[in-house]
Amino acid sequence: MFQKHKTAIGIEIGDGLVKAMHIVSTPKENKLIGFEMVDVNFREGRQGIVNAMKKVLDKLSLNKKDKVNISVSGESVMVRDIHWPQMTDEEIRKALKFEVERQVHYKAEEIVFDYYSVIDNTIVDTKTRVILVAAKKDLIKNYSSLIESAGYKCGFVEVDTFSLLNCFYVNGPVVPPEKTILIINVGLEVTNIDIIKGKIVGLTKDAFVAWSNLVDTLPEDVEPDFDNLTALKGLMGTDDVYELGLFIMNALSNQVRRTIEFYESQGRDMVEEIYLSGKLAMYKNLDKYLQNILGLKVTIWNPIANVSCNSKLFEEKNLKEKAPMLALCSGLACRRAFDIDLTADREAEQRSRFISLIAEHKALAYTAVAVLFFLAGLWVILLSQIKVKENRKKVVLSENQKLNEILKDIENLKQGRIILSEQMSVAKTLLSHRLLWSRKLYEISKSVSKEMWLKEIYINELSSSSAAREVTEKLGLFTNLSGSAQADAAAAGPELALNIKGVVYSESGKNLLGEINQFISNLNNAQGFKEDFDKIELKRSYRDTVGNTEIMNFSIECTLKR
Repeated sequence: MFQKHKTAIGIEIGDGLVKAMHIVSTPKENKLIGFEMVDVNFREGRQGIVNAMKKVLDKLSLNKKDKVNISVSGESVMVRDIHWPQMTDEEIRKALKFEVERQVHYKAEEIVFDYYSVIDNTIVDTKTRVILVAAKKDLIKNYSSLIESAGYKCGFVEVDTFSLLNCFYVNGPVVPPEKTILIINVGLEVTNIDIIKGKIVGLTKDAFVAWSNLVDTLPEDVEPDFDNLTALKGLMGTDDVYELGLFIMNALSNQVRRTIEFYESQGRDMVEEIYLSGKLAMYKNLDKYLQNILGLKVTIWNPIANVSCNSKLFEEKNLKEKAPMLALCSGLACRRAFDIDLTADREAEQRSRFISLIAEHKALAYTAVAVLFFLAGLWVILLSQIKVKENRKKVVLSENQKLNEILKDIENLKQGRIILSEQMSVAKTLLSHRLLWSRKLYEISKSVSKEMWLKEIYINELSSSSAAREVTEKLGLFTNLSGSAQADAAAAGPELALNIKGVVYSESGKNLLGEINQFISNLNNAQGFKEDFDKIELKRSYRDTVGNTEIMNFSIECTLKR
């Protein structure tokens, strides 16, 4: 949990060799602890590979509990590039349950799969790119059993192309993220080809170009110069070696060219540069030959350039010369850029690890079980007490709620009584005036000019209360009624006023105030209106603009006689 470093062992079977690297990774560096490499006696078949693996791992002085990582390749390995709408990891996992059989054309129970996903903004409408990696269970079990037969435990299992990519991202040269490049790892049996742009994996492929045929044909003292294959003419008395070398070189260059053409035909960016590694990259001028054939810059990169190690170990193992052939092995042992694991039946493996752990620590397991039972019993007792207290709390809260509702009803009755008293008082006050309100509204409508319209007519108490206004609203006579009715109905009552609010306009914008004064004059001259009011006066007016028309808002107060 608090570990700041991670130890990993990667083992590679390829190039007629078994290579193993022991690396300790920290956030700052990858440090090489040990490296071993031995030839494989393939005449002994499977046992020859197991013997070579055991020999290599024993030389590293590993703990038997240490896990060894391995990668696979071949026709039983499938890598698919899927474009889906933007999805979460959980949605991808659910979708793959139904999609995987269609993509790899094998039944789900026959394969084990994993995936790597990334949001690709370079695609129109921004898609989630899912790189599906699948392999036959038989293949995975075969490789993992090789490690177990050598007396060690298998860690994760991934495919060669992702081991190569992991090594390039962690230990390779720094490449601008906007640059599209092609990575080639040329082995004796398999050539791994990857196209990447930044952290987006564009295409992965394994090409089965048999360089071992050429190497096995050459005499031990002859190393081919790939920039001058004609030097192989007449070797061993015939041109067979030259023709074989030329055939394999053409096969490799054709595989690379077709991969690039297919990638670019999908509307992707042009491949700008090729990075080369692998055992064949150690031979003379392979990079120059491919550069001339493909017309792209080819650079040989060092897969352990960013791996630190003891200088004595570096010289003893001659790592400088062997570096180009260590890409896959280094990718398996360094810290991870991709979390791909094709370990078959991972759930069963976890269960078996748990069972073996219990068997090793039986006494501790019994003690843990006893403690768990004690804690469970204590938890049941505490839970029951908590439930009793919660039930009591619910009863008290229920009684309090009922009491609050009763108190609220009593308060509502009191408020209703006060409001009813106010309404009765105001109603008596208004009725005491014995006005014919319909007559008053008629006189007001007669006095309005064609350039004027009224917005509000309401009664309010000059001492400002809301009771009279509420009563007249309920009577349906006026709007925005306000007033106070707490005075005794038998008394003289509050002083009330009839308020008239409106707007006057004219196209010229002139004489607006004159129109208002004319309206007041009309009300003063209307005998059926003025006889019930002490005074009619303009309380407020102000100008405004509606569109391009100037208007004047006004408020007129008509004080009722007591």
